[in-house]
Amino acid sequence: MKLLIFGSTGGTGRELLKQALEQDHNVTAYARNPAKIDDLKHVNLQVVRGDVLDPAVVESTVTGQEAVLSTIGAGAGRTTLREDGTRNIIEAMEKTGVQRLISQSSLGVGDSRANLPFFTKYFIVSVFLRHAFADHERQEAIVKQSSLDWTIVRPPYLTNGPRTGAYRHGFPTKVTRIQGKISRADVADFMLKQLTDDIYLHQTPGVSY
Repeated sequence: MKLLIFGSTGGTGRELLKQALEQDHNVTAYARNPAKIDDLKHVNLQVVRGDVLDPAVVESTVTGQEAVLSTIGAGAGRTTLREDGTRNIIEAMEKTGVQRLISQSSLGVGDSRANLPFFTKYFIVSVFLRHAFADHERQEAIVKQSSLDWTIVRPPYLTNGPRTGAYRHGFPTKVTRIQGKISRADVADFMLKQLTDDIYLHQTPGVSY
């Protein structure tokens, strides 16, 4: 497929790039700083320099793609980057007729807050990550209000571990006996699998060990 990846220079984004190329997709990486992925040379890889907050460049890059995967992120401080960037992506997709969107969010957003253990829920998220999670909430709302064929993927704490393929996904919100972590490689594995599986169409599956 012709895939466009936003957030391509981040940890999960780089894993998406590598695994998508291994699967022979034609991949466009959208990056503010393409130098961060100079090491990923491949005949099927095209890199576009751009800011997700620039609607014109986002739209021109979305045009002609078959699916979009987004792992755009920001720090823990007060931000609207996820919200504003996702809005630009969705508006571009709706205008150009690209339907499939797979977007990374976070476990603990929306109804998945119930999946978190007490300390994480009331101290880590509520205190230290409150601005990031507020941005995720707004981001998810924009995705859900769109006309796209979307899937929102919610991972917990991300690690740099290997791709195992052995992870849980789509568990009910009442489930709390999860490890609360997953490798970026396994998140990328799950996101790419959604390209050929519509079981989580218009859903928000959590992924964790």
